[in-house]
Amino acid sequence: MFWSGDKLNSKCRDLVYYDSSDGQTDTKIDCASIVLTVGDECYVTGDVKKGFFENIFDYIRSDSERNIIHVIPKGQFGLILTREYVKVPKEAIAFISFKAKYKFLGLINVSGFHVDPGWDGKLVFSVYNAGPTDIKLKRGDDFALIWYADLDQDSSIDYVKNQEKPQRSIKSDFINNMSGDIFSPSSLKKEIDEVRVAANTAVERSRLWAWITMFALFLTIVSIFIRFWGDIGDLIISDSFVDKVYERIEKKINDNKN
Repeated sequence: MFWSGDKLNSKCRDLVYYDSSDGQTDTKIDCASIVLTVGDECYVTGDVKKGFFENIFDYIRSDSERNIIHVIPKGQFGLILTREYVKVPKEAIAFISFKAKYKFLGLINVSGFHVDPGWDGKLVFSVYNAGPTDIKLKRGDDFALIWYADLDQDSSIDYVKNQEKPQRSIKSDFINNMSGDIFSPSSLKKEIDEVRVAANTAVERSRLWAWITMFALFLTIVSIFIRFWGDIGDLIISDSFVDKVYERIEKKINDNKN
């Protein structure tokens, strides 16, 4: 049976906690779930310039605090770390999901939908932006929910999550699994558009060269005609040529009379 908001409120301090330096102590209850917020770390695919947790952040600095904005481009994957440490008792199991406003933007959870009994640590969400625009997440934004449900009995030591210490950051193994080219629809469309532009440019260039070749051929023919025009003209207007023409005409007339 899923835990109610009242039960979550009474057990909240045993289920969610924060870093001592974070300054956050209050946890939000949303109906029958606990609200999870965006943490400090995020990893995004598709940017060859990005390093290990460095230039994936946009920083907005003020005198009192530093707010971090994570940008997940359309068609790219991302890893998002929660701000909260989450505990799941041995007698329970937890389920996670995004808030509806991010689902409507096209953000998809591809990392799974449950948290094992005995878990202790921050959660890492693997996400994919299937929407038409980039999605921006700011540190501290409400972005996910977690529900708790009872098991029929406490899990034995063989069936709980064994951890040496709580998970605090995004592990390098997660990033290695997401390394490489991501052939998203938006990136493929961009490449197709680039090929189309290159093809159109090549066609226009071919047409230009065809016109240039035809014009050059025309100029060559004209120059040859002009070069030999004098000799041909002299031949045409010579007396012998005119006399022969007249003779042929007279002969034709006489033949017709006969």
